[in-house]
Amino acid sequence: MIQTKSITYVSATTRALKKWFNFNISQQRYLDINCLETLNNVNSNYQAFLIPLLRKLSLLHKDLMTEDLIDFLKNTNKWEERNPAYFKLIVNDPEKGVFTTQELENLHDNLNLAFSQKKIIQLDYTLAWFFIATGARPVQISRLKFNDINIIQNDVMIKMPLAKGEGIINQGFFLRKSPTILADCLIRYISQSKSKDTDAPLFNLNPTEISARIKNIFKNLDTYSSRLEGKIPVNAYRFRYTLATRALANGASDHEVARLLTHRSLNCIQYYRASMPELQKPIQDALAEEMSFFAHAFKGKIIASLDDAKFKNSAIADFFRLAGKNIGSCGTQAKCYQNAPISCLTCPYFEPLVDAPWKDLLEYLLDDQTNEQEERIKEISIRAIAAVKEIMSLIEDTNS
Repeated sequence: MIQTKSITYVSATTRALKKWFNFNISQQRYLDINCLETLNNVNSNYQAFLIPLLRKLSLLHKDLMTEDLIDFLKNTNKWEERNPAYFKLIVNDPEKGVFTTQELENLHDNLNLAFSQKKIIQLDYTLAWFFIATGARPVQISRLKFNDINIIQNDVMIKMPLAKGEGIINQGFFLRKSPTILADCLIRYISQSKSKDTDAPLFNLNPTEISARIKNIFKNLDTYSSRLEGKIPVNAYRFRYTLATRALANGASDHEVARLLTHRSLNCIQYYRASMPELQKPIQDALAEEMSFFAHAFKGKIIASLDDAKFKNSAIADFFRLAGKNIGSCGTQAKCYQNAPISCLTCPYFEPLVDAPWKDLLEYLLDDQTNEQEERIKEISIRAIAAVKEIMSLIEDTNS
């Protein structure tokens, strides 16, 4: 390790081992999956040194660990659903978990630089930004077809296929608005495509090929991780974990993160929160958030026309439900890139128009909720539906 790492890194690893050995690990004849329980008791800062060390040892000394532990270190994404109790270790794994801000910026910069120098093709650039911007699973991206990408002017909406749940015949999808960079990539990629079949696969790659391609794209870039003191290891799931934890850090609710990750239930989100102790809120805050579902889902102010909006040229239109009709204005000039206009409904900066077709939007949301077969995912629409009903009630009171 001294040949490739700094003295500071090696000494931190030694201290981490000492902390871990305090849990009688040094008395073990070999390391098994139960040792992960004691690893969870070690400070998360030290875990970042221990997991890479264990991964290297698993390659060098096969008889040191059981097959289960070796499999966990090699294929962490499989353990996300197999045993969520270890999810904290997965998320905080510096080689296979969440990217730091430094790592994420480094990946962005090197990816953009390589594309500008024509070292990577449009397909690879689009595929890479698809993972960065959406956190989708490889299997979801493999299912995308050209007709799942709807382009209206410079806006792009994605019909993101859901991972097929147990007993579900109709796979279904979540409608997602594409962030600006990905939207630009998709517009260019589709315009350059020679395929005329709108029902054809968007990337024409299976999940295994997509995963391998993402690894190779970033493997060929000159990236650097300051915490690992070396190249940034990349796999498709790291972008997923990063998107979820950054959303939580910015105040997103469990329902919003579930929708962002296209989860059919809210079960996994609790493990994302558990992996970030600094995000834990007092119980009264959690109760207050829960009660807001039934109290004031709508937090903005109603306007009679766009002339009354706080900012000019900030109209919010709904192309995919209301045929491009304006439903209000954004009271901030920040570019949030959320699923407008649905996410706007519960935003305190939203300024809904009195004469917007609220009844039509409500009918769409209710139908969308009714058509969803998984009961738990229906909860995600509760706030949006409650907000529309509250807006309609306030408008009715104003008119009367």
